[in-house]
Amino acid sequence: MLRQRLVTGALLIAALLALAAVDSQVPTLYVYEMRIGPGCVLAGFIALVVAPLMSRELASLCNPRPTRALQVVHFVAIIAGVACLFLAPEMVPTHQLLPLALSTTVGIALLAAVAHGRKHSAEGTLAAVGGALLSFAWVGIPMGFWLLLRKDREAYTMAAAILCVKSSDIGAYFTGTLIGRHKLIPWLSPGKSWEGLWGGLVTSAAVGALLAVGSQSAWAADRFVEPVSAGWGAFSGAVLGLAGVLGDLFESLLKRGAGVKDSGNVLPGMGGAFDVLDSLLLAGPLAWWLLAS
Repeated sequence: MLRQRLVTGALLIAALLALAAVDSQVPTLYVYEMRIGPGCVLAGFIALVVAPLMSRELASLCNPRPTRALQVVHFVAIIAGVACLFLAPEMVPTHQLLPLALSTTVGIALLAAVAHGRKHSAEGTLAAVGGALLSFAWVGIPMGFWLLLRKDREAYTMAAAILCVKSSDIGAYFTGTLIGRHKLIPWLSPGKSWEGLWGGLVTSAAVGALLAVGSQSAWAADRFVEPVSAGWGAFSGAVLGLAGVLGDLFESLLKRGAGVKDSGNVLPGMGGAFDVLDSLLLAGPLAWWLLAS
């Protein structure tokens, strides 16, 4: 299992860096005079890969036997959440952004109710509607914040923030395995310990500081990376690492409620897409507040 996790983790990090590099080369796309980006490559990856996987897994977590129509509603909810932050500011006057987001929420609830009603049964309606709203608020909106960060800062900063979050996972895993003695929340996540939590936060703070020092290098200056102080990098890394832990615990709560160990099995050794991305969701809004210019 550890070997699989290491291989899959290394491939995911390589994929992240490759996406960031490509996005830096092709930051903006114009479609019928509408500007998409900076971040058009990342947005395309979310729409074509992340959203389909996450919508299927979340629909299954919230409903024992989700229909195809309900899975589509979850997909629409995720894309709508992303669009509210990434696309709407370019298309809608500022004073209409909040009404648009709130109207979208109502529309998603109605779509989920209609999709579930096709089963000709009222049983599970609350789970269907609540699950769709969860996809909008807990997946789509946070993913939109990551893209918003890419809009306001270069791809390096966004990738660095993601690495801080995931480094907390890595630090917590190895620290907890080596010296973990006191369980964090035994009934919710038996594998997590207080020692692992602190080890993860120290790791994410150290990674944040190192990446901040890298942002001050000549290599970064040549790529128009805005420098970040080592102290702010360490602080931001620790905050994002803690957000990652809380996001992971929230997903554990959902999985416990659904009676499953993993959200899926698309990633060997790690489970589903939700199992890997859960720590990034709560961290998305915080990353924007901490690092956006």
